[in-house]
Amino acid sequence: MEIEVKSKIINASRELFFEFGPSRVKMEEIAEKLAMSKKTLYKHFTSKDDVLAAVLDASHCEIEGLIQNFKHSLFASSDEDFLQHLSDAGRQMADRLTIMWQSPFLKDIQRSYPDYWQSFTQRRRTGILSMFQAICEEGKRRDVLRSELNYELFTLMYLACIENIMHPTVMNDLHLPGGVVFQQMMAVLFGGVMTDKGREISIQFEHYWLTAPQNGVNGLHTLSGASNAKSNN
Repeated sequence: MEIEVKSKIINASRELFFEFGPSRVKMEEIAEKLAMSKKTLYKHFTSKDDVLAAVLDASHCEIEGLIQNFKHSLFASSDEDFLQHLSDAGRQMADRLTIMWQSPFLKDIQRSYPDYWQSFTQRRRTGILSMFQAICEEGKRRDVLRSELNYELFTLMYLACIENIMHPTVMNDLHLPGGVVFQQMMAVLFGGVMTDKGREISIQFEHYWLTAPQNGVNGLHTLSGASNAKSNN
């Protein structure tokens, strides 16, 4: 019963935090949204900071679950399935980023809760490194990623893009949805490490990490010139 109540509190708090930013939400408002007394709320969480920590932890667990499911799907039976899984993972990640960057949630955490922001970025870094190492090793084994490249360097390049571009201050200046920024970064990075075989397979479907939105919207435009032939058929 206690786990169920805590889960309801976390979900309700997350909705409020995403709508207004954690610093602008009061415990009274969380209790009111749940039709719960403040006394009952404080029985489960001693402060708003405690609630925010639980919300962030739940979000991380969801992301880590997506990463683990994706890592399991890397070992697909065919190269086409491998690249399709890669594409699907990109879409899922971009969908989450769009939701997060369209709200004041992350911007407020960076500004008002620096310790939580540091913890958030560290856990994100760990998850990214784990996922990308698995992608690169499997891609090289399948000969869809170029084997002569240093993928430790490639992973660090990707990590630098995430940490320095997918950042509240930079995102405010870009005036683009988070999903669009992420998709364009992936188009540039993965467009350069694919082998000819990888490109040939990828143009058979709308490969998310080899495409970029046109004019900042989600119309797909493949970087490989061969995609023009596909679109004309």
